[in-house]
Amino acid sequence: MTTIDQFSLTTIPLEQYFNDTCLGQGTGFLWKIQSQHYLVSNWHVLSMCDFFTRGNLRADAGRPNILRTLFNTQTGSFDKQRWDIKIRDETDKPLWLIHPSRRVDVAVLPIPFKPEGLIISLYPLNVLANAKLRVEIGMEVFILGYPFEITPPAYPVWKRGSIASEPQLAQVTTDYMLVDTASRPGMSGAPVIRRSWTNHMVEPGVLAMVDTPLNRFVGVYSGRVPTDHPHEAQIGLVWSASLIDEIIAGNIRDE
Repeated sequence: MTTIDQFSLTTIPLEQYFNDTCLGQGTGFLWKIQSQHYLVSNWHVLSMCDFFTRGNLRADAGRPNILRTLFNTQTGSFDKQRWDIKIRDETDKPLWLIHPSRRVDVAVLPIPFKPEGLIISLYPLNVLANAKLRVEIGMEVFILGYPFEITPPAYPVWKRGSIASEPQLAQVTTDYMLVDTASRPGMSGAPVIRRSWTNHMVEPGVLAMVDTPLNRFVGVYSGRVPTDHPHEAQIGLVWSASLIDEIIAGNIRDE
């Protein structure tokens, strides 16, 4: 019997489109608050602007108005169904939400519970990855994204990394921590999880003896730290998990 890890089902491959023109690709995942579902990714994935400079990521200044996504079909099938989601309204204004500080490379798009006419299964990450595992510098994490062309069966690559900065400092400094990993642009917006297989180190500092793996959502990956040379240290940014709920609570649409 073929089985798939449930966290491979949480990720959503994204292709950025302006009408019928493909502009690029990235990664997203679902979040759920009460009965409302949200698609989470990077701000730069939805806007196609560099987060640090605010300049266009494409030479032609192209920006998407549609995300072409692939969702898992109903339980028991490995197939996926396409769902084209509008990310701008009729006046070309963004539909996604941003952090009140406007200093966070995370965007949250409210979406209907299910698209009309499609039968899909939804796997909100915050419902599945909520174990109270400790997150400390040097620990191993996985980035679940799409570094290659999105083709069937369209399941993510689990890219290994290690936490390279003090996680607790992120909340009082930059809102992101660093991970030591090599990645490609298509992994922008990917969820980062910590998985523990046995003898789990959990908060507030005790050891839990559980026979099944535990998982904790750590944050949103947004690519490598900008450098001037391709052979410099490959360090990536991970935005804190708590920022997603802050964005939803703020309910501020981008301009």
